[in-house]
Amino acid sequence: SHSHEHSSSESNEPACTDTSHSHSHEHSSSECNEPDCTDPSHSHSHEHTSECEDPDCTDTSHSHSHDHKSATAADQLGITSFVYSASTPFNSQRLLTLLNRWPVPIKESLDFGLVMDMGDKESPNKQENQHPAFRGVLRSKGFCWMAPMQWSSSVGNGDVWRHDTSMYWSHAGKHFGITTAGKWWATLSKEQMKPNFVNNQEEYERILREDWVSEEWGDRRQELVFIGSRLDEEEIREALDECLCTEEEMVMYRAQLRSYLDAIAATAPNPLM
Repeated sequence: SHSHEHSSSESNEPACTDTSHSHSHEHSSSECNEPDCTDPSHSHSHEHTSECEDPDCTDTSHSHSHDHKSATAADQLGITSFVYSASTPFNSQRLLTLLNRWPVPIKESLDFGLVMDMGDKESPNKQENQHPAFRGVLRSKGFCWMAPMQWSSSVGNGDVWRHDTSMYWSHAGKHFGITTAGKWWATLSKEQMKPNFVNNQEEYERILREDWVSEEWGDRRQELVFIGSRLDEEEIREALDECLCTEEEMVMYRAQLRSYLDAIAATAPNPLM
């Protein structure tokens, strides 16, 4: 009979392999601080008296917080954006007058056709003539609907084509342009539209759901995105709203449109003759 008695309850001999002995690893401190220790029975934790400040540290056990004492550039500059929408056309002359007060040094392709009574031809960029609502605008773009000013159907005389033409508004920094962007979908009936979306039925449904503002005017609308620093959204909206056709002007719009369509129908060849 062999018995192994130890004066202490546990064996401290690291090379001891006797399974009857109790072997534990006690540290004078509560945790093992040896960085190369791989003994799984040891407790290894990474305690930081403060958070880890090494920007390249990838140790997931470290606490890394990003406490920015300063705000982001967007916050500091007050960069915001919003979408201006309306289902009424712009009065072309009023909009042109407003844009001539837009505080940008260069304007390109301000294609408003026959705009009468252009008014003061002095530089629209003089500080005293600038509209304060747009001084913080850095970028704006989208589609707009312009009301015709002369409904004559004579070639080269009038801008009736504006009724069916979507205008693309593009402004970035010092450059501003409004150019033709093609026909509104509403120039076609919904049935006539469908063949254009044979392979994209979802887009057809999206247009009818999101872009179709009314059964009368279809997708004719204003949809402009404004991005800038410390924008006065309310003032911009008010300035653009003042350029929209009034109820009286829309009554005239409808009357002129009916007369124009009647004139076209009257001159169309009769297929039965």
